[in-house]
Amino acid sequence: MSDTPLTPSPPAASLLCAELLQAHELRLRIDPAQLGFASTAELVQEPFSWIGQQRAQAAAEFGLAMDPPDYHLFVLGEEGSGRTSLLRQAMQAEAQRRPAAQDIAFVHNFAVPERPQALRLPAGQGRSLRRRIEAMVDKLPEQLDKAVQQAQHRSQIEQLYNQARQAEEAAFGTLHDWAQGSGLRIRREEGQLVVESQDSGPAGPGDAGCPDAGQPAADAPAALTAAERLQQPSAADADQLPPALQSDSQRPADTEADPALLLSPGDGAEQEGEDGAEAPSATAPADDLEYQLRVQLAQFRGLVRQAQMARDAALNLFYQSLATPLWQAASAQVLDGLTPSAEHGATLQRWLSQMQAEWLKNMALWVPGSIAQDADALLDQTDSIEGEGESQDARDDARALLEAKRKALRALSQLNLIVDHHGEAHAPVVLEDQPSLRNLFGTIDPPEDDERRSDFSCIRAGSVLRADGGFLMLHLRDLLGDEDSWQALRRVLRTRQLRIEDAHAAQGPSSSGAMLPELLALNFKLVLVGSEEAYYQLQESDPDMARRFRVKVDFADQFQASLATYRATAALMAQRCKLYQMPHCDAGAVARLLEQSHREADDQQRQSGRLNQLEALLLESAQRARQSGQPSGQHRLVQAADVEAALAAQRLRHNAMEQDLHAAITDGEHLISFAGSQVGQINGLSQIDTGDHRFGLPVRISALTHAGQEGVMNIEREVAMSGPIHDKGVLILQGYLTALFGHLAPLALNASVVFEQEYSGVEGDSASCAELYALLSSLSGMPLRQSIGVTGALNQHGEVLPVGGLNEKIEGWFDLCAAQGLDGSHGVLIPARNQRHLMLAERVVQAVEAGQFHVYTAEHVGQGLALLTGQCELPANAAHAVEEAQRLPIAVLQAAEATLLQYRLACQRADAARPRAQRARQRQMPKPVKRPPLD
Repeated sequence: MSDTPLTPSPPAASLLCAELLQAHELRLRIDPAQLGFASTAELVQEPFSWIGQQRAQAAAEFGLAMDPPDYHLFVLGEEGSGRTSLLRQAMQAEAQRRPAAQDIAFVHNFAVPERPQALRLPAGQGRSLRRRIEAMVDKLPEQLDKAVQQAQHRSQIEQLYNQARQAEEAAFGTLHDWAQGSGLRIRREEGQLVVESQDSGPAGPGDAGCPDAGQPAADAPAALTAAERLQQPSAADADQLPPALQSDSQRPADTEADPALLLSPGDGAEQEGEDGAEAPSATAPADDLEYQLRVQLAQFRGLVRQAQMARDAALNLFYQSLATPLWQAASAQVLDGLTPSAEHGATLQRWLSQMQAEWLKNMALWVPGSIAQDADALLDQTDSIEGEGESQDARDDARALLEAKRKALRALSQLNLIVDHHGEAHAPVVLEDQPSLRNLFGTIDPPEDDERRSDFSCIRAGSVLRADGGFLMLHLRDLLGDEDSWQALRRVLRTRQLRIEDAHAAQGPSSSGAMLPELLALNFKLVLVGSEEAYYQLQESDPDMARRFRVKVDFADQFQASLATYRATAALMAQRCKLYQMPHCDAGAVARLLEQSHREADDQQRQSGRLNQLEALLLESAQRARQSGQPSGQHRLVQAADVEAALAAQRLRHNAMEQDLHAAITDGEHLISFAGSQVGQINGLSQIDTGDHRFGLPVRISALTHAGQEGVMNIEREVAMSGPIHDKGVLILQGYLTALFGHLAPLALNASVVFEQEYSGVEGDSASCAELYALLSSLSGMPLRQSIGVTGALNQHGEVLPVGGLNEKIEGWFDLCAAQGLDGSHGVLIPARNQRHLMLAERVVQAVEAGQFHVYTAEHVGQGLALLTGQCELPANAAHAVEEAQRLPIAVLQAAEATLLQYRLACQRADAARPRAQRARQRQMPKPVKRPPLD
């Protein structure tokens, strides 16, 4: 397809009177035959291209391919220009050319728990490492259990238990011998130590004097805990015992039971010395039998504890000797096939070594199941000295605590994989639509059951980490309301590093606030989407941040139309029809949609870059075609009539305000004249934009002139109801008048200009030509045609400048004239430089073609004044430069000059009538400032 722009025919030579346009000049019509297809169904396979955005495309491809830092992209453009979709497409295309990003994980730092360590692995290996670690932690206890079951290892373990049991029996023998010499007898009964007088009766079957009393099973290890209690004697022998050993019923009433006589495994702990013996009371007599019994029991307990500690230490070393080679083999299997970088490989090796040391140090947390079962059986079947009186609840509590510690150690031995690129073959592309602080940069989330505790497993990644090694897209409008996120993003772009922080740290002190995960180096490309105003504001307010975005991707809001852009736009319509499963469009419907694109751009040569509006119109047109489908249920193609109906429906949904304002004019509430001629009065054309709808509205502009020295007064400016652009236009008008009648200077003129019945403010300079016409009419006394609406801006040389909203202004004036009845006298006067911007509705074009409405163009204010006053008798001389005064109608100039001369004479007579002294004082007084200076 050709890229040659579609240009209209050049304008004709200018005349003194305004030029009348023909109907074919009022809008661009696209011939469906030149599009080269019958329907959009033929274009479904064509790719979605950068329609008319070649400059933005080149910038995006350059920026995305640049690897050095600070070449991030700032995307400018209007909403609906396709900037997000096109940049996402470009990011994905560039990502296809880059390798997959690395997985990122955190592990527990056994040396410094509050500083978790980071690991990076090739894509997919993070998940593999996590599975291997979990399998290793699950299988190692089983492997250790199998090793313990071997006969030689089992024999060594039983030997250690037998040694401890023999030491316990020796200690008990010593205690028994002392008891025999002191007149006491110690025996074991139902897991209890019973102390009684030798005179109380023969020794029971549990007496220590009996060879087989209380012996533990030969093949079972000794119990690990004990409970000791003094058995109360019978009532018959109570009198022969010391008072402290008597039962409560045999003591005096005021004698309380001594709690020291009921001994538990923890009794006497606060009084024991380093050797395990109980410290004697300073007040207890040396011959007190109870005191001596306490000392002996404390010594016995110390010997038993020493034997158990020696046994446990030997068992721990033995288990470590069995577990160490198992750990080394398992670690080798974990690392097999992994290919981290040298730095992160060393971190992984160091972490596995720390984990091995931690598990070996806590062998009790993964003692083989067979040993634990033997201990349970021993507690149930033997009267071993330690462990007597152990309740089932106490055993359950001990095992629950052991299981909790085991789970905690297992949790610390896992891998927290925060970024997983498993299955990905290319660099990541991330679009973050909710860029909060935690969503962007990650967080440390404490558990719900304990918000004051956190560890490495609570670390969560944000979009920045997920995009590391690839691309991240953000919308600036989502960031500007969050100062914390904006500052964090500035810091990340500056340092190219990230430390994940606790989201709750700012809410108050907590243990999780001390967590300082390892800093992570970043390498990602940021694509920031914003408006043109936001871009230049960033350049001015934050140059340090702005220099991070060295690539400006500027989407044009309109672009030059060509047959190539027409086909690309049609291909986009085809893809949208397929995406939403809507009927396709025939060539006529596409041509009408393209014409509407020109209308939205207000240009016969350029298309609008806001493709979302065109897409919405397409979908509404397709819905109408679907609703009026064939009786057989088949959908017909979308036709131009469907597009027209959709446009009419859009206007009807949004033009309530337009109808109300037009009704106020039709009903006479707003004064607008549509016929005849008036002096100092003209109908200007304005545009109102409500955001979702634009429409034109005429407004009466009137001017009054009289003798004076103040010049032109803008009433809207005096009451602060006009904007700076409108004020500028009035001042330009005043300068032009001064230059036009400079030969009469100084001008003796007071003039006032006002927009009648306008109460919401005025902005823009598109009415400056109409204001000039009203002033010249008032000065000359020559009436202006009221059937012609006027728009156009003025420069200091009298040239008419183009204005915006032209189509809406003309159509608004046309609709009101049509409501009054078109008689062939109605029309509009517009700048000649606006001719290419005409894309008028068909109803206007048809009225012009029928001679009921007219569109005039003017290059100079003289041409418009000639048309409005009917003074078009002198053509402009195209061969020679025309003096400024000769470009205006002579009759108007002569009448205006005559009026100004009369004003001067009136001022002179008034000045002469004042006393000479008063005139001198007045000349010496500073002239008051009537209006504030312009910025």
